[in-house]
Amino acid sequence: MLTSEVRVRYDGDWTAQLAEYDVFGEFIASTFRNHRYIGMLALETNDYEETLDVIRTHEMVDSIDVVERYETSEGRFAATVLLRGRLTELTPFQALMYEGYLPIGPTKLENGCEYFNLLLGDRDELAKAIELLSDFGSVSVERITRDFRREIMPSRAEWQELFASIPPRQREFLNTAVEKGYFEIPREVTLEELADEMGITKTTASNHLRKAEHTLITFVLPYINLAVSDD
Repeated sequence: MLTSEVRVRYDGDWTAQLAEYDVFGEFIASTFRNHRYIGMLALETNDYEETLDVIRTHEMVDSIDVVERYETSEGRFAATVLLRGRLTELTPFQALMYEGYLPIGPTKLENGCEYFNLLLGDRDELAKAIELLSDFGSVSVERITRDFRREIMPSRAEWQELFASIPPRQREFLNTAVEKGYFEIPREVTLEELADEMGITKTTASNHLRKAEHTLITFVLPYINLAVSDD
């Protein structure tokens, strides 16, 4: 078995139009039946309104509902949207499924291209997949891994639960610590200086740090151990 990441560029398609707004997206869930399509797309973009307009005006999209929206620390816009539409023609994903290919993980959109990770029997099967996708646009192989390896990763729900479990004051402390260089080697600020910056005692600052570190390390460490034992 092998895995391969295949990139497809659709000239003139809405995915190509999204490149203008530096959009990165992942189809995290999708289904289709009787020419009806429902999909959930998580995206980041430099221009939120223009990006949604491009998607909304696509001929296959009937409606788009924003599930969540926020601004990233880099100043980009992020959103999760639910798409509903009609499939007036065969899509690349459908073509892969109908021909018995097995996509792994979410389909990715980046730089105006769509990326598929495929589980394949051999390189001949990869060549047939490339030929199949070539009917939709120009195709290139980004990566080939000879042996299938299961990725040891927390689920999206587990990540979300972790993020929500860190109280606002601890998040504020961690952000300040990173900004001031506390985690740099060598450190650019002391714990006492961080405490003064936030207007708290050194003991309180230490408690914030230890509790945040405990939450993060106890979450991540089991996955590190699993990844090592999987080698």
